[in-house]
Amino acid sequence: MTQPQTQTQTQIQTQTQTKSELEPDDVLITLLSADAVPMPLMHERYGALLNLVRVLIGVVPNCDPYLEIWPPAFRTYNIIVPNFLNLPFGIFGIGGAPKAVVGLGTYVASRSAECAYCSAHTCSFALRRGASPEKMAKALVGGDDFTEQELATIAVARSLARVPCELTAHEKDALLACFNPSEAEWIVLGIVMMGFLNKFMDVLGVDLEASTVAETRTTLGANWNPGKAGRRLDITGHPTTPPPADTLMTKLSVLRYAPTALRLDKQWQQGVPSSWPAVGGFLHKQTGHDFPVLSCMQNARGIKAIASALRENLDPHTSVLGLNLKAMAGVVFATVVADAQLILDVRVLGLANGVDAAHMDAVAQYALNPDNEPPTSEVTRHAVLQLARAASSSPADITNSVLAECRDSTLSSAAIIELITWLSVLQMLHRLTCFYSTELSAYRTNNQ
Repeated sequence: MTQPQTQTQTQIQTQTQTKSELEPDDVLITLLSADAVPMPLMHERYGALLNLVRVLIGVVPNCDPYLEIWPPAFRTYNIIVPNFLNLPFGIFGIGGAPKAVVGLGTYVASRSAECAYCSAHTCSFALRRGASPEKMAKALVGGDDFTEQELATIAVARSLARVPCELTAHEKDALLACFNPSEAEWIVLGIVMMGFLNKFMDVLGVDLEASTVAETRTTLGANWNPGKAGRRLDITGHPTTPPPADTLMTKLSVLRYAPTALRLDKQWQQGVPSSWPAVGGFLHKQTGHDFPVLSCMQNARGIKAIASALRENLDPHTSVLGLNLKAMAGVVFATVVADAQLILDVRVLGLANGVDAAHMDAVAQYALNPDNEPPTSEVTRHAVLQLARAASSSPADITNSVLAECRDSTLSSAAIIELITWLSVLQMLHRLTCFYSTELSAYRTNNQ
């Protein structure tokens, strides 16, 4: 049996470097700091929502002021997370899948995607939902004391989070054998949701909160390194005790803030269908494409949340970049992650937004050969495609040269946030299409 990973204080100090020891230039968030929305203003706008998040994970995440630079990004984030995690109802055991198993899946996915920020947050989330600290400490390797349900979840999370996706039919079948279809989809939705969060946090290099690291770093183990997410941390004291599982006080606090959060959710998703084929028709009218992967799902909250996120990100009235450029960035991403189903989706979007097939072919060739120049001489488009290519790998490969091009172009902070949010939505869809690849292929074959 594999023993839980432990850390000595020396190991922790070596890996969690101080700001003076680790201050890399190649972090995208450095271009955005001046435009981040002040936290007092965030509380003025979304106080109850932020307080609910604090109850659930112990902090208000540092990413929030950056997401609000382009408000559809903040709405996308706050539509996806609660609806994919069955919040707030899951806290009370109403519907969904076992909380601790969902938390385990989100954690393994984040570690597999090499997102240090999300790894710490999902570790905290899982522990607060009742996951065993001992099991969390060895979740990446498993062991004889893990249940079949936990092992199946770990395998699916690990494979869906790799780029390109490595999910096998055996791993999928094992998950479906351990849970009923509804529970299995809730577990998958947690992993899929982390596709969005892993991409956004890793590409930007969002700073980890010291309190989150303090309560999770022993559980995270010696092989975890905060990397660019820890460049501002100065942690030399002893780690704190892992957070306890939900208490009565936690549940009462959730009840206090949930009504406001649910009202916002209803407002942001107004008019969006929650079942197929209605949602396909809605999206086709709104975006030019029906996103048939939604036909494979049964979870009404998940279907509606994905459609709402797509509406937010493909609205020509709020886009700073323009939808034709976003479609080209989508071709870059789908090509890099080698997702044939997603490539079909983004090419349909491209055609719907005036990008001809030859241009998309050229963009795809650039994505396959990043040493070449993007197929455009226009400064902003050149910078967007360069950034999209660097951001599409997992983990992201944001270099000083990419930052310099973004800085020297006319690319605004809002445009950068819009682009990374869009790529994060696509990574979410990538995980979803990978899980439902067989069903999606059959659907497309039958509806050609």
